Amino acid sequence: MKKIIILFILVFLSQNIFSQEKVLPKNQMVSIKYEYDWKNEDFLVVNYRMPNDYCPYENYSGLEKSYLWVKKSILDRVGERNSRTIFIYADKLAAKKILDFKTHYDDIGHYFLKTFFDKKGSCYGVLVINKAGKYNYIIGEYSHIDIQNLMDSLK
Repeated sequence: MKKIIILFILVFLSQNIFSQEKVLPKNQMVSIKYEYDWKNEDFLVVNYRMPNDYCPYENYSGLEKSYLWVKKSILDRVGERNSRTIFIYADKLAAKKILDFKTHYDDIGHYFLKTFFDKKGSCYGVLVINKAGKYNYIIGEYSHIDIQNLMDSLK
């Protein structure tokens, strides 16, 4: 009987230790909401473009065309969600022409690169944050189904 109780306690403790949710600290949430004009939407969807030297090809050419493709092929297919979608670029100088600070932003202090997307060999990533600060992300190519799954995992 003692063995069963000890086994039960070990299983319970291991589940609690390994099932920690990814949550942003409150000060970072305040900063993100302010810098990226995130108001009352349930989710912030960050489409991230890695630095050129992380990507095996030139990923900053044709930014406007690339944006329109992502919007039409991925974001418009996500479905009705109460979310704010933004595009953040690690290389401010290469993205200078598209930065409008309404939808397209530079990565201030490389916060997103250092915190989520610091993986060489990748060109893109997507991060979804909910109002409570819980987040999930994908490094690499992604689809509308991936974004829907990320949102669903944060409900």
